[in-house]
Amino acid sequence: MRLTRTSLLMPLTVQVVALNWKWLFIYPTLGIATVNELALPVNQPVEFQITADAPMNSFWIPQLGGQIYAMTGMVTKLNLLATDVGMYRGSSANYSGDGFADMKFDTTVLSQTDFDAWVTQVKASPTPFDAPAYRFYQLPGTSTPQEFGS
Repeated sequence: MRLTRTSLLMPLTVQVVALNWKWLFIYPTLGIATVNELALPVNQPVEFQITADAPMNSFWIPQLGGQIYAMTGMVTKLNLLATDVGMYRGSSANYSGDGFADMKFDTTVLSQTDFDAWVTQVKASPTPFDAPAYRFYQLPGTSTPQEFGS
């Protein structure tokens, strides 16, 4: 087996939480979180840890990887490697009520430099990701993308 730079990188962990008609993405090692907005560095292995705090759902980015269920009380994992910079549409692939049709998110795959700049921008967000923010996003409803700093 030939070792490459990509095969030596540790995976970036992204915790994915399916809420009522929106997606929460938590980057635990980076100290940031976003709603309905996912950014990934190109050629970086990613480990998604997927759960739900709402009815069972299905996490899906058709152009990048397979569909996998998000279930309350369980964590499922999906490993992915995006090899092309670009914008990819993600969605729910499981009917989950009135807001299901709007449960979509953009996945932006960026160069490492652009990803680092994005992380810096999110960290500078004046909105903290805390318990009141989580309770707000737990409520049923759709949402525009939101970023939370550390």
